[in-house]
Amino acid sequence: MCRRADREDPDPVAPARLRVRRVHRARVGTGRPTRVIATDAKPRLAAKARLRFDRKTSRYLLLYPERGLELNATAADVARLCTGEHTVAAIVDQLVEKYADRPREVIERETLAFLAALADRALLQDTT
Repeated sequence: MCRRADREDPDPVAPARLRVRRVHRARVGTGRPTRVIATDAKPRLAAKARLRFDRKTSRYLLLYPERGLELNATAADVARLCTGEHTVAAIVDQLVEKYADRPREVIERETLAFLAALADRALLQDTT
């Protein structure tokens, strides 16, 4: 596969600066039934998913074959903790400590919704 040089890239040969052209924002609530994530589950990102920090835009990207998701800081924290070692409850506890100004119920609801969206896209594995 031949990669075309990008005029904006000062070093078009550097593989670390491969530009992601179509990055989609994650949408929760796509109209399909979502999966229910248990709080005792130990989620892990699928082998095909990679969490990367883009230095050019200062954003986190969750890359998977032919696609990518642009994550905000909170979603990146959740994805970073999805290693198969932490339960969902432990992930929520760590987020509550970091974002103390937000109510625990809101953090838990949003974390479960984000994990369900990842599971719907087959980007999450349960290691329990």
